Formats: sequence, C-alpha cells, structure tokens
Amino acid sequence: MPAYEVFVQCVDCGNEHPILMKVHLDYGPDRKQSLAEYFNGRSIPPQVLAIRGHNALCLKTGRKFKLENDDQVLLVPTSSSNPIPHDE
Repeated sequence: MPAYEVFVQCVDCGNEHPILMKVHLDYGPDRKQSLAEYFNGRSIPPQVLAIRGHNALCLKTGRKFKLENDDQVLLVPTSSSNPIPHDE
C-alpha cells in the first residue's frame, strides 16, 4: 500500500512544512496534491480525515496552527510509493 508524507502550506510564512506523519492509501495522487484537489467530489478515507484538527508548527515563526483547511494539507508520494521496476 503506497505511503504519503503529509505537508502543510503554512498560514504564517507561506512555506511548506512537514508534519512528520504518513498515511497509507490504496489509491493516492502520483504527485504532490492538496486534500481538496485530490479528493474533490470523492469521500475522504478515515485515515486522512484523522489529520484534520492536528496542530502544525511553522518552522520559521515557531507558531502553531490547526490543520482545518483541506487546501493547505498536502499529500506527497514517498519514494517507496513509486517503486522502480527491476529488469528481469
């Protein structure tokens, strides 16, 4: 099952910060996408819904903020999510 790193688009500084959390999805984006973009019109799996309400930390300002906006939460495929085919 592919793993996805979770990042947040910071409300304070505008940069992307890692949340140090991974989610595993049967089917997920093949590139970095926000929850709002990827799950547009589809139901969001419970493991992704659990991200809402967690706190994120701005690495520049040191301030914390809640993850409430699906446009700010980003799923990023990990390198292990995209295995390199082996020659036979």
